[in-house]
Amino acid sequence: MISIPFNRDTFAEQAKQRISGINVTLNYDNIESGLIKSGVEIQKVIGEKTYLQLSNITDEANDPARDALQRAMLHMTINDQLIFLIARISNDGVTVKKNDDETTIYKYQEDALRNALINTTWFWMDYLIKILNRDSEGSESPMYPDWHASDERKELSSLPVSQTDFRKWLGIDNAYFVARTKWLILSTTINQLNPRIKNQEKWADYHDAIARAVCYSVMAQACLRLPYADLPENIRKDIDNEQTKSNKAQAEPYIRDRISTQFFSEAERYWADLDSILQGEKQIQRRPVRESQNKESNKFYHC
Repeated sequence: MISIPFNRDTFAEQAKQRISGINVTLNYDNIESGLIKSGVEIQKVIGEKTYLQLSNITDEANDPARDALQRAMLHMTINDQLIFLIARISNDGVTVKKNDDETTIYKYQEDALRNALINTTWFWMDYLIKILNRDSEGSESPMYPDWHASDERKELSSLPVSQTDFRKWLGIDNAYFVARTKWLILSTTINQLNPRIKNQEKWADYHDAIARAVCYSVMAQACLRLPYADLPENIRKDIDNEQTKSNKAQAEPYIRDRISTQFFSEAERYWADLDSILQGEKQIQRRPVRESQNKESNKFYHC
């Protein structure tokens, strides 16, 4: 069983201090499944060893990384488990809470709550990664040595773009987004950047042109292929606003495709700009920026 950075006996007290504006009266056993799922997702970002180190810290009051981990995990879990918290599931069937004092929330209130939970999860995951990175930079004896030596940190450092680039070109200032889109950045690097510039040492010579093209290509793919909670807030708002006009299940794939097409169009232009810069230095091997999106073969299309 995956380690959980909370004490079962004092969970409600710990959670109440770290969850935003929610009167937590949750029993640990009722939410343990969601905490485990969130732990697995966070491990994918910071690595299993780093996650275990933070989970096993005993002096949690003085450890900012463990505190950030707990806050991120709680908000992620509450968002994931929200439907179970709204509904009551028993042997008699599924009902919703409704009495003289309380009733279930309206759909627009639920959407606003989900948006707030996602944004707060992003904030604390970004904060956690920044703490870990600051500890690793120039330190001979880092507090979190498992992160310092982790494959996850090394992979992020080797990417042709960083959080700074996404902030500059797309206004997305979040290390968590970069970590969650790492596989899309790698795919874009292999398919688009490497055929143009195979020598990584030369990336710095064309950094701005490369970063602009890669960021827009990644965002175009993210709109199609990432889960809703992994999309930036402005994209989620576009989807939500359009879905109010029509059926959600039918609308979302078309809205995502429309938004994605706009980013792909920009990406094509920026790759062409890079080609112009490189023209004359070598024969450029071009590949289409937007590959065929076959709905039956592409299992991520409706994510």
